[in-house]
Amino acid sequence: MSFAAAQPLVAATIHQQFGGRPSERPPRSARPCAWFTASARPAPAARSAAAAAWPAAPAAPRAPRCSALLRAAAPTAAPPAGASARVVAPFPPVGKPKLRYSGVPGAAVGLADGVNVQKPALMADCAERQLPAPPISKSDAEFLDGLGVEFVWGAEGVDVGELNDLFEKVGFPRRDPARLAMALTNTYRTVWVRAARKSRVAKQGQLLGFARATSDGALSAVIWDVSVAPAWQRSGLGRAMMERLTASLVHDGIATITLYAEPNVVALYEKLGFVADPDGVRGVAYQRSKLARGLASGLLGRR
Repeated sequence: MSFAAAQPLVAATIHQQFGGRPSERPPRSARPCAWFTASARPAPAARSAAAAAWPAAPAAPRAPRCSALLRAAAPTAAPPAGASARVVAPFPPVGKPKLRYSGVPGAAVGLADGVNVQKPALMADCAERQLPAPPISKSDAEFLDGLGVEFVWGAEGVDVGELNDLFEKVGFPRRDPARLAMALTNTYRTVWVRAARKSRVAKQGQLLGFARATSDGALSAVIWDVSVAPAWQRSGLGRAMMERLTASLVHDGIATITLYAEPNVVALYEKLGFVADPDGVRGVAYQRSKLARGLASGLLGRR
């Protein structure tokens, strides 16, 4: 904000604090300091006496409070009988880039997925299309001999507590153990990496990487929870899991394979043949961020 633009705000603040124009302010030594600390403010009677010493000025218009803006933007609905009429505004969902496997790194995709009003034509096109499976850049034997790790298919043997620890290390939220176990049971395809032998950075059998996919088994699949322990990142484990998991889904004849990624790792998936935001379709997740929850609690606290 420029100095010229700030002048009306400064004048309005002086009007509110002292009830007069800048030229009518008292000497600095005689003015109460009202904007540094609450303890430094004079008593209400002293403030009233000080305000009466100078001509009163109309209060400057104030900007609407955040809660007022939220209430104005939110759709209103009649509250149920016996309930309060106060409504907390809903918060918009948080968007993430959506990627879909195309089979060719860096290729553009002209076929939309199930989020499309032309669903009959889409399903016919999907039935005729066969994606190429991604090449496996490094064999299981090479990983076993070089890094001492092995790939395991299926959720059997995955410890839910250890998986939650892995999620926490890579910045994912911890999940409720019972619900996470149910999610693993209902997952279509799971691949994970464990240490085949004890090493300086891992004990034998330790969970080092994880990825899974949910699917209807015919038309579409979504890949979730791709994670690699920090000490093993940049060793090729993430790429290897994605190559194997995607190839298995392609071999099942699934034509639409998607995932939702953080913006800073989109380039990694594009190298594996995924296309970001195909046909302009963006993934949207319904969630309430920490900021949204803080704003909501603040609005409730002021009521």
